[in-house]
Amino acid sequence: MIEMRKTQEAGKTPAQITVSMIDQDLKDGINKTEMAVKYGIKPWEVDEMFKHPLLKGRRPSRKKVLSFSFVDDMTTSTTEEVTVDPNQVTLEQAIDDAIESVEEAKDQMQQTQEAIVDMLSPTEFETPEETLLKAAQDTPEITGIPNGDTMSDTDDEELEIPSFEDTLDLVKEQQEEELEMDDDTFEL
Repeated sequence: MIEMRKTQEAGKTPAQITVSMIDQDLKDGINKTEMAVKYGIKPWEVDEMFKHPLLKGRRPSRKKVLSFSFVDDMTTSTTEEVTVDPNQVTLEQAIDDAIESVEEAKDQMQQTQEAIVDMLSPTEFETPEETLLKAAQDTPEITGIPNGDTMSDTDDEELEIPSFEDTLDLVKEQQEEELEMDDDTFEL
């Protein structure tokens, strides 16, 4: 129920007036003149109280007073139902989603980088000479059969193991012969 505003009646001056008392009076809409009457003090004393840092510049709250008594005869519950958006996510879920997205993007960038390096890397094939040279460097030198010094069954006749250069020359001759044969087959 809202009460009508009453005029301030002169009171007895209390032994102690506190800042919280004046603060409450301001909240209740009591102005400086009415405070002087309420506490039975002089207006200049009220001005001195308002020099306090918490009261300086403060004004009484303005309350409009009804000329009648207004009574609430309806009993209503003021509980509000909190509705939760089903699409709403928690902060932890949002952080987890962001981390997952960043990791996926990082993986995609790494795959793209590998694909670009693969595309831009040289695609030259090894020549037969290079293949034989690698094979000669990777395999141990052939010395003969396990129990002897030569590769033949007879001791009086030794086989000569061709050198690497001789093998390369032989391969080149074979390739040239193949090219010549291919040229002959395509002539009309």
